[in-house]
Amino acid sequence: MASSFKSSGVALLALLGSTVVAWKDACSACTLDGFNETVGGRVQPLTPFSLPCFSNYNGTPVARNSAACAVIQANYSDPWARANSPNGYMNNQDEMWSSIPSDQCLLDSSDPTDPLAFVNTTCWQGNVPSYYLEVRSELDVIEAFRFSNCSGQRLVIKNSGHDYLTRSSGNGTLSLWTRNLQSIQYNPAFVPGGCSRPGLTYNAMTVGAGVNFDEAYTFAQQHNVTILGGYASTVGVSGGWVQNGGHSIFSPVYGLGVDRVLEFKIVTPDGVYRTANECQNTDLFWALRGGGGGTFGVVLESTHRVEPNIRFVAADISFPSNSTNMLPFMDIVVNNTLKWAREGWGGHITGNTLVNVSPLLTIEQANASLAQVIAYAEANNGSATIQEYSSWYPFYKKYVTTSSVAVGVTRFPGSRLIPRSAFETAEGRANLTSFFALLQSMGQTPYIPVVGPVLYSYTNGSTSACPAWRQAIWELGSGTSWAWNATLPTREQKIEGLQNMTAVIESITPGSGAYSNEANPFTINWQEAWWGDNYDRLVSIKNKYDPWGLLSCWKCIGWQESEAASSSFAAFV
Repeated sequence: MASSFKSSGVALLALLGSTVVAWKDACSACTLDGFNETVGGRVQPLTPFSLPCFSNYNGTPVARNSAACAVIQANYSDPWARANSPNGYMNNQDEMWSSIPSDQCLLDSSDPTDPLAFVNTTCWQGNVPSYYLEVRSELDVIEAFRFSNCSGQRLVIKNSGHDYLTRSSGNGTLSLWTRNLQSIQYNPAFVPGGCSRPGLTYNAMTVGAGVNFDEAYTFAQQHNVTILGGYASTVGVSGGWVQNGGHSIFSPVYGLGVDRVLEFKIVTPDGVYRTANECQNTDLFWALRGGGGGTFGVVLESTHRVEPNIRFVAADISFPSNSTNMLPFMDIVVNNTLKWAREGWGGHITGNTLVNVSPLLTIEQANASLAQVIAYAEANNGSATIQEYSSWYPFYKKYVTTSSVAVGVTRFPGSRLIPRSAFETAEGRANLTSFFALLQSMGQTPYIPVVGPVLYSYTNGSTSACPAWRQAIWELGSGTSWAWNATLPTREQKIEGLQNMTAVIESITPGSGAYSNEANPFTINWQEAWWGDNYDRLVSIKNKYDPWGLLSCWKCIGWQESEAASSSFAAFV
């Protein structure tokens, strides 16, 4: 693919389907104004999401925009409003400087109209990038990397803003915003670029980097296929979800997102537009399938294997919770987990709910499988429904689009992958129930995505995702949060509690790991916990494609502990 644009110290060549940039040692146009001119004047300042509600910005009086503020207040907890905004982040830690409570621009998520949050209060930039560029093509990204290389300007990559670890934000950075890369197509006979093996075709969908799961699920339904993905409508298909592993409630049978992605189109930090798949740039393809987003380059599109419409049964079981009925329920869950894993169940379990699916069982088999938990729910004034679905989309509309995951809040996860071995001994099962009792004593409810790829036939070492995934049945979630006006001592106390909780769950699952997208951001042995033996090879690949270290994000591949001191999390490490 050959391209040309006005000279700015960049030579763009077409070579074997890759766009190659020769950067001069002495870069011209190495200022923000020069870069802005190169991309057609599209670099824009980025201000905090809630700025219109404030009358002081970074210490300077500004006019409060009451009309715009009312819109923000009405949509403060709407993930779509945030996903569609370059300054919209789902979790407050992405936009505030967590170590300095005043360095933020937040409303009260429990009541966004509460004037205490914004009257006579300064809106500070926090951790919001200084500028953003809406990415329209690979040329924008190539120019951004050239500018970063010659100026030292730090870059971050943002699509929807679904992140717990501040990887798509950063004070003083230039944000590359990919949300409007909305191409999407279905190909029942997709051949990865550069592959010539006879008969090598896949039933596949190709999506631009901005396409989210709601858009992908809708498109797939229109073509009578199923693309496996996440449980949140606004999560992007091509970004951190798949690049860190990507779990689905169908993962127990059909594998993780990294098992199903076939190809990436990416601009790497060395200025090259590449195709990465099983036939070319195979090391990069391996790294992108589990090594994490935000560090190997800017993915512009990805292609994923899809299935014909999947027939499955779904169980919806719940009961009113009280102080005494959660732990017996969790005992039943723990003692049945191995059997349920063999039967292909995947889904989500909390202290008083179970919403699971299996593509392997009939309704009759599902009722028999879940008989004990159904009886318990009904004995506790609850209900149980087992229903058959002929495709994913109706279930998605009924359960996923109506599920509420709070946004506009500060929430730090602390998940751990729970291996099969934890359920195979009485001691292991007792450890889990003791952990649930600890959660209850702290006022928390267990959250269990049943998403381990236990029945998927996996070729060892074929992806770079955390090896512990291959033994996992659950991802057991816990975490912490704080209010918009929490003091630094409160924040430090919350993080200390999260660290203690992480230490407990690590102690009862030795040798396992964590899903870095939903792990404790302050995990001490993060390289081992998140990537295991894959880490050193991932660093080598990172250095190959990003020789100048243009991309860095919190505890991403190649991140150095010394970077913590200049981060928004400095007070907690």
